[in-house]
Amino acid sequence: MRLQALKHKVLRLLAENATNNTSPQVMDSDTIASMLDISLPETKQLLKALHASGVIISNMEGQYSLITQEGIQWLNQMTFTAHSAQVQPQH
Repeated sequence: MRLQALKHKVLRLLAENATNNTSPQVMDSDTIASMLDISLPETKQLLKALHASGVIISNMEGQYSLITQEGIQWLNQMTFTAHSAQVQPQH
């Protein structure tokens, strides 16, 4: 799976966690790895990269993560761009 697609999926999971809970809790990397069906080391590496870019907050070990406002904006922009690319001009 492409790295960009994995990033998008992680952000969607974290965004759903944030919007579906009145008091969002951090998600652990084991849960994320299981939901995405990827290895735990790959998940932690991905979470650390997302943390470095500022779209999530994660502890140093990449064990617990929470999406940031920047992450929600990035996710919304990616979703908007994907939908715009699918629109075909009518003749």
